[in-house]
Amino acid sequence: MTRTEAPQSTAFVVEGPAFPWLIKLLSSLLVAALVVYGLRVLASDAAGPPPRSAWLFMGLLAGFAVYCQWWILRSRTRVSATHIHQTWWIDKQVALADITQLKLVLIPGLTWLVAPRLIVRTRTPGSTVFHAADRQVIVAFARLRLGLPLVP
Repeated sequence: MTRTEAPQSTAFVVEGPAFPWLIKLLSSLLVAALVVYGLRVLASDAAGPPPRSAWLFMGLLAGFAVYCQWWILRSRTRVSATHIHQTWWIDKQVALADITQLKLVLIPGLTWLVAPRLIVRTRTPGSTVFHAADRQVIVAFARLRLGLPLVP
C-alpha cells in the first residue's frame, strides 16, 4: 500500500515570555511609583508653580517609562530551527546561521528574579541580547550554547 499524502513537517519552535512575572510586577510598581512621585513634585507649591516645560518634560519621561513597561509586560522570545526572535519596540531577530559566539547568562536559583539572557554575536559588529523566562526557551538557549541540536 502506498501512502499518497506528504509527511508533515515538524518544525522546532519554542516560545515564551521574555521576563519572569516578578520582574513584571516589580517594574510595574516602580513605574507607578515614579509617576506618582513626579505628579507630587509638580503639584507641590514649595518653589512656586512649575513652568510648562517641567510639566512637558515629566510627561515625556512618564510616557517613555510607561511605554517601556508595556514592552516588558508584552515581550516574548521565540527560538525556531532557523532564528532567535524577541518582540520589543524594535523586534530583535538573529539567524542561527549568522551566529559566531554565544554567551548564556543564567544565575541558578534566581531565574525568577534575574531573567536569563543569551548574548549573541554575529558577523556584524555588536551583540544582541535575548531574555527568556520560559523553561523551554532557556533549555533551547542552553542547547544552542553547548552546540547541541535543538531537538534531542
